[in-house]
Formats: sequence, structure tokens, C-alpha cells
Amino acid sequence: MYKTLLIFLLLFVSVQTFALKPSKKYEAIPDTLKIPFEKNDILTLDKVNLKSWTFLPTNEADNHTTLVLAYADAGNMSWWLLHATILAQSGFTVVMFDYRGFGESDGFAIDTKMLYYNEFATDLCTIIKFAKTKYPNNKTGIISFSMGTVIATLATQYCQPDFIIGEGYVTSLVAIKFYYAKKSKEIILPKGSESYEKTLKDLKQPILIISGKKDEVTTLSAVKKLKTVKPQVTLVEFEGGHMEGFSVLAKDYPGSVYIEKIEHFLKIQ
Repeated sequence: MYKTLLIFLLLFVSVQTFALKPSKKYEAIPDTLKIPFEKNDILTLDKVNLKSWTFLPTNEADNHTTLVLAYADAGNMSWWLLHATILAQSGFTVVMFDYRGFGESDGFAIDTKMLYYNEFATDLCTIIKFAKTKYPNNKTGIISFSMGTVIATLATQYCQPDFIIGEGYVTSLVAIKFYYAKKSKEIILPKGSESYEKTLKDLKQPILIISGKKDEVTTLSAVKKLKTVKPQVTLVEFEGGHMEGFSVLAKDYPGSVYIEKIEHFLKIQ
């Protein structure tokens, strides 16, 4: 039952949307799955309460690295329990949270045509600062997915993670909007979006990008173009589409090879 439910959640993650589709309902909660975790309510500077779950490794496995998980544009943090659980079992401290308007975090008016909101970067920075304070002896980075890579990039203007890991990395907001325009789908970008590419190119943090060769949205060719101007980008390619890396880069269990790539990236920093 436990494994079946977690694999079921992995199917949610692979759904492509690229427009905001928050869900208030948790598909599963760690209590029900008997997964050890900590529950926190964290307040942003603009007085928004964010729900957060932290998954801790055993003392023997602890690699003294915190991963703050910035998920994609749909659902809530419960969709990412498989990732969090396996990463924690591999030695990482994993801090999950819901953006405002998602899950049980405070409500926020959301236009579902929006690609993202700038306020989400405030949310992510709040969690990063929380994680650095609570686990001061750890390196603290972001593991981000799809829209979450935009939020991770923007967050570096206000806080300083030690590194960024991203799958389905958005290198151009204009390209995303154009892609969906061809499918007769309108995407709205928030104020300040025109400076996104410059913000990305100005990042000083080491970046690991996991990119699917069949990803039609955040393409491998776009990531390779970014790497020409940012040689500090480490690129991992896989035979799959948008956000399919965790299931494709697997051998002994879901995400096993995926995690090996992350561990190698962190080792060489």
C-alpha cells in the first residue's frame, strides 16, 4: 500500500501544466504513511503563513545537506512525497512547503493563466532562511522543478542558497509563452518578468540541471545554450520528457540514479 501510493504520487508530478493549478487537498500526508517528519508553520515578512514538512535522515545517513523543495505549478507538496522520502533516506534533510494559495498555506488570489507570482519567491526565501537557521551546520540548497526553477532563480535576488538543482529548467519565459501560444493557450507573466534571463545569467551559485532529451517545453537545446554562457552549469541528460527524470533515472528504486547524480554534483563543489 505504502509503495503503491508513493508511485501513484509520482504520476501526478509528471503531469505538464505550465499554468497555475493549486490544490488545497493533500493526496497523502506523512502521518498516514507512517513517515517520520516535522510539521512547521512559517510566517513570511508580509505575514503569510506557510505550511511546511521536514523529512530528516537517520544520524548514520546524514550528509549534512538541506534541500528545500520548490515544486512545479500544480497540486501541493503532498504530490512530492516520493521525492522527499527517498531523498531523506539517502541522507538529505528535505524541507517541503506550500506556496501561498497552495495546500494548507494561507489563501492567495490566483489567476490560473499566470505562469507564476513574484510572491512565490518571497515564500521560497522565507523557507530557505528557516532551514539555514534550524540546520546551521548544513549546506542549504534548492531542488526545483519546472515553474519552481523560475522561483528558485528569482529567490536568489533576496537570499543566497548554496546551490541550485533544477529539472525542467526554464531558461526563457518568452520561449514558454511562445510554446503555449502555438497550442492556443494563453500564459500571463507577472511584472518584472522581462529581467528573468538576466537574473538567471547573473546567478553565482553552482547549478545542476537535469534535462530530458524529449522535453518539448524546457528543451535540452535551450539548457545547452545557457551552459555556453554559464560554464558552471552541470548538465545531466536523460532519455525522457518534461519532469520524468526521477522515474527514468532509476535502477534499484525510483530516483536512485537521479540521487547519484546529485551526490556527485555536490561532491565536486
